[in-house]
Amino acid sequence: MEIKKELIRGIWRSDVYYQMAKKGSLDTNHPGMRALFNLREGATNILDLGCGEGSRLNLVTGSKYKGTGIDISSTAIRLAKKNFPKLTFFQGDLERTQFRDNSFDLVYSAYVLEHLNNPTKILSEAIRLTARDGYLVLIAPNYGAPNRCSPPFKGSRLIKFIIGLLKDLFSLFNLHQTLDWTQVKPIGDEKNYNIDWDTTIEPYIGSLLIFLKKKNMKIREFNSCWSEELKIAKTHQKVFRFLGELGLYPFLMWGPHLVVIAQKV
Repeated sequence: MEIKKELIRGIWRSDVYYQMAKKGSLDTNHPGMRALFNLREGATNILDLGCGEGSRLNLVTGSKYKGTGIDISSTAIRLAKKNFPKLTFFQGDLERTQFRDNSFDLVYSAYVLEHLNNPTKILSEAIRLTARDGYLVLIAPNYGAPNRCSPPFKGSRLIKFIIGLLKDLFSLFNLHQTLDWTQVKPIGDEKNYNIDWDTTIEPYIGSLLIFLKKKNMKIREFNSCWSEELKIAKTHQKVFRFLGELGLYPFLMWGPHLVVIAQKV
């Protein structure tokens, strides 16, 4: 809780922070954005959990769809209301929203999971808000994959890799089914900040899929976005990518980002 308060009072109060975040929101070629564009066709009410300054919600809704955004930052909501007055924005904690059960046909969270204190609670809230037969879309860095880590991560990469690989293998036999994402301490502040220096937890697509299935969500599509791998990737990452793009487990889970489309049935 204290880390969240520090971020609200610090980095998340800065207009500059949201201008940096906006650049990622405008990437319409990302697999996650393409998924949102496809799913909006059947939606009458769209919710952005952790909407930031509103650019992504504005793109997803266009001029045709009804959109609502919620964010914990007063700065984000001020910017969103100023720039996109046709949309509805609320300041609030994603763990406890004021919306009714089954309120939205399409609920999504883009690059928010990595900044949470309690992902289990917020994912449960997202499921509660999703309408029957509606869709929940989750997009985030795949920092919890065995071969990856967030900027604030300070542990042993080798130990993380070995433990992560073992967990993936155990999950084949239903021996590992918890959303035990690694917590990290943010390293940035208002004056000294780079992308995702405010990461608090490392999401992983493998355990996320298991969690959603246990919540009776139907997984319609998932992607660890190997297509988004950096061109300067090291040799071992290129090998993992080759194996992942062949569809081999667990390498197909080890790409740089996660995109999950789940339906509430």
